[in-house]
Amino acid sequence: MTTPTVTTQQSPMKAILSRCKAFVVYTALFSLVIDILMLVPPLYMLQVFDRVLTSRSNETLVMLTFISLFLLCIDGLLDGLRSKLLIRFAVVVEKLLGTDVLEMTLKTANRADIPKNGLEDVRTIQSFLCGRGIKAFTELPWIPLFLGLIFLFSPLLALIALIATGLLVVLTVIDERIISRRQKQSNDMMRQTSSFGNAALLNAEVVSVLGMQAGVAARWSTLNDCYLDHTAAANESSSQVQAAAKLVRFVAQVLSMGTAGYLIINNHAITPGVMVASTIILGRVMGPIDHVIGTWKGFINVREAYHRLDRLLAEARVNESDILLPEPQGKLVAERLLFFIHRDHYILNAIDFSPDPGESLGVIGPSASGKTSLARLLVGYYKPSDGYVRLDGADVHDWAQSDLGRYIGYLPQSVTLFPGTVAENIARMGDAKACSARIIEAAQRARIHDMILTLPNGYDTVVGDGGASRISGGQRQVIALARALYGDLRLVVLDEPNANLDGQSELALIEIISDLKKEGITTVIITHKPSVIKDVDKLLVLRRGRQLMFGPNHEVLKALNKAPQESVSDAGSDDMAGGRAHAGETRA
Repeated sequence: MTTPTVTTQQSPMKAILSRCKAFVVYTALFSLVIDILMLVPPLYMLQVFDRVLTSRSNETLVMLTFISLFLLCIDGLLDGLRSKLLIRFAVVVEKLLGTDVLEMTLKTANRADIPKNGLEDVRTIQSFLCGRGIKAFTELPWIPLFLGLIFLFSPLLALIALIATGLLVVLTVIDERIISRRQKQSNDMMRQTSSFGNAALLNAEVVSVLGMQAGVAARWSTLNDCYLDHTAAANESSSQVQAAAKLVRFVAQVLSMGTAGYLIINNHAITPGVMVASTIILGRVMGPIDHVIGTWKGFINVREAYHRLDRLLAEARVNESDILLPEPQGKLVAERLLFFIHRDHYILNAIDFSPDPGESLGVIGPSASGKTSLARLLVGYYKPSDGYVRLDGADVHDWAQSDLGRYIGYLPQSVTLFPGTVAENIARMGDAKACSARIIEAAQRARIHDMILTLPNGYDTVVGDGGASRISGGQRQVIALARALYGDLRLVVLDEPNANLDGQSELALIEIISDLKKEGITTVIITHKPSVIKDVDKLLVLRRGRQLMFGPNHEVLKALNKAPQESVSDAGSDDMAGGRAHAGETRA
């Protein structure tokens, strides 16, 4: 009977860093040679004190000086090469991580349990690899080499060096135990403060108009004060450990020098050259540990960033599949759909509907009925708490992690355009030159081709952050609509597509919905305006997260118009019956 072998899958970060083994190997080799060459000054002094001064030989002094200078030049050259190597290492790591981290951050943006600061973590690792702290870590493995050399000079001096090294290691452990927790708290508060500040800047218009400056500033000040308090506590603890490490280093050097002097005076066991050389080498032993203690906060940040990135990238393996499903036909099914963020408050419950492929479906209901959450479930952005949303039998959420996006058109309620040209935004930030024909086709499908041509540079017009620098809110809305209509569409979900449209643009939207139906594209329209969904095939009525009605458009409208005073009126008869049910909704 054979024992089954258990294979452990390598973590994503280890797999990425394993591709950089060459950098690690060459950095270690350079560090070894550099550390060996750093023995040149103490050995030079040893020879000068013990050989040159006793022999009074100018030739020996010149030759030793020439050889030492040559070796120090090599040491400087190798140190420069090591710095370049570490910089290249940092660049390669950032290139290997950056794209995948951004992609996974976007894919998991709707999950509260996944960190959202992936790119900041990549920058943290990149900065650490370029800084001085990493050099101290590369020198740590060669400390036994220096301790061994001191032992050759004198076992007693080696004992002093070993005790001092042990004390520094203990201080490093104390630094880890105390600083790690406080530094983590400081980092968490820093992210909260930064997040609140960014939110305030993004909503500067509302803050200014509503006179919220004082309140926003006070809230930010409270968060920032808490961050500063945690940072000060971490820095105070770190500075105390560093002061203790400095004291240990200086005491060890004094004791080493004093012990060497005692040995010279009493039993001539060592020479003055050995005394000077051993003191310098002792500094080389404790120097890297001292530097590590000084950069320990940076190392803690890198370690936390590493674990967060490892967790983020591990999410890619959960939904990763090598099998690409065939192009869907547009068969959309919502089955026993349940969605909640907190278990005591559901957003959607008991949702079941299934339009036929190529049909148009209107979704109506009062505010807070779950319409926008339903839209996000239909396109796979949210994962249902229970039940399924299927497209041609496949789970939409799982499919959305791979290649479903090219078959889906989605216009969210809040429209945002990316910094770039109009063409790039329509092409979903793809290569605009390579797909210019499809860009124009999407613009024509959205009835905005002529409007785009009137812009300053046509399709090459650059829009700023949020698209607010050169175009109006209505133009931003229709450009986002063209983006939703780009590609090989089989399902289109439009959430309040006419929010910023005038009457003429709204008529164009009705024509677009009709064209999508003719093309056999399953279309879901969420709106409060009856004019947009008067010609849809089926209608879904929601109220407080529950499905009240689903069926052919005319049957649902007939039911809504017949019972305007009943509870069903709250779900949207005010939209359908010219406002007759609005009073019923208010009473309910």
